[in-house]
Amino acid sequence: MARISTTVLAVLAVVAGASAADAAQGSKEAKVLPPSIAIQRASLQPPPIIADRIEGLKITITQVMYPGVPDRAACRFVVRAYNDGPATVSAYALLHTLDGDKGELNSWMVPTGALAPGQASERLYSCKTAQFLVLDQQSMGGWPGRCTVNGEERTPCPLTLGLEANLNIIAKQ
Repeated sequence: MARISTTVLAVLAVVAGASAADAAQGSKEAKVLPPSIAIQRASLQPPPIIADRIEGLKITITQVMYPGVPDRAACRFVVRAYNDGPATVSAYALLHTLDGDKGELNSWMVPTGALAPGQASERLYSCKTAQFLVLDQQSMGGWPGRCTVNGEERTPCPLTLGLEANLNIIAKQ
């Protein structure tokens, strides 16, 4: 009798679990997800007056959204910098995000920190859901105005920057 009761309870638990999984899946499908933007890439060059350009710094920006959560709590902005070049570099990027009407939503001065060859850094920010990304190249405090290469401050910055984002990239503002 105890064996039959255990079997019946196990079957009921499996059926209840399957019903809960179906209900959860149905509620996920009911949520309206924002339109997905494919990964955009841009290769940004330092000013033309620089002959000794340094390749290898890559910044990847990922906006992560959580549907159904209040605006700021629903959005995270992950900025990863990776140095694939031959020199230790440190730079700042001034980033702006824009809504669908290209109105400014957020701005950040994002430091990479000192990255030796092969090193990476990552920063996490709260944000408002955006459609467009602008890397401000006019600010002299950030890239390409200033950076550090092998401990020496360089103005203008000689770094060639690879930029990838899951937002539409606007190269200049």
